[in-house]
Amino acid sequence: MNQSTKIPILIFSILSFFIFIDSFADADASKNSRSVKADFIKTQHNEYSNYVHFQPEWNSYPRNLIVDVSTTWEREVIHSEIKKSDITKHGAKQRQNTLQYVNEKPVVSVQYDYRDCESQWFHYAKTGLDFIENQIESFGENKQIKNRSYSDEVQEQKLQKGFAQFIPICTSKESTNYEYTISINDKSIGFDSYFVASHSEQEDYFSSPENFEYYIQEGCHVTNHQKFSGTCEVDKDAGLLIVIPDELSRPMTEISVKLTETHSSENY
Repeated sequence: MNQSTKIPILIFSILSFFIFIDSFADADASKNSRSVKADFIKTQHNEYSNYVHFQPEWNSYPRNLIVDVSTTWEREVIHSEIKKSDITKHGAKQRQNTLQYVNEKPVVSVQYDYRDCESQWFHYAKTGLDFIENQIESFGENKQIKNRSYSDEVQEQKLQKGFAQFIPICTSKESTNYEYTISINDKSIGFDSYFVASHSEQEDYFSSPENFEYYIQEGCHVTNHQKFSGTCEVDKDAGLLIVIPDELSRPMTEISVKLTETHSSENY
């Protein structure tokens, strides 16, 4: 890593000051549980946050992005394969700082290695009054808020140099339905969002737009919004791809994502 891509130690000190983590892991089923009939279905809730620090190659440097994700889903539980509760994942030692490239530009990502779909865990991030204010806005009555700062055509141009975040789903089914809500607290920009089949679509979005594929059903995608709620039927490896312009105006911009797996016609 050259000097231009090193994140100042002070930035991590500030982020560490704001992060309070309380994680709980419970019993997890075998990865091969889909081949065995489940003894029961457990509603499971997972929360995590991804922190992104933009490097000098971005217009948004030295600003930061936090993506808060809350997922509620139904996990198959196999009694014969249940393990004792695993508490070894507790604590900030699981934090990983990695240099990544999105749209061929570097970012430092601060994330946690227990973001899986086999254990139940939580960690909470507090970023002061700004965080609390955005949470209140996220639960407002409006299901959809269109970005009025500029047109959809301008948004399309801005996103060519933008940033994308892929958020995987959790499910015990081969295909499932998900309700979701996305909101951003930077009122000067909008986001585009797509349910896509896999993480590989993030790279195609920028480098091979002609090959970019997403779920085209109504409710599975949206352009140039500041808040959106929808429902989409997806396959087990799918996830949300959220794309924003490289024009963050706040020291810490927050995107809140709430995902809830819903019942479908599929039987276990």
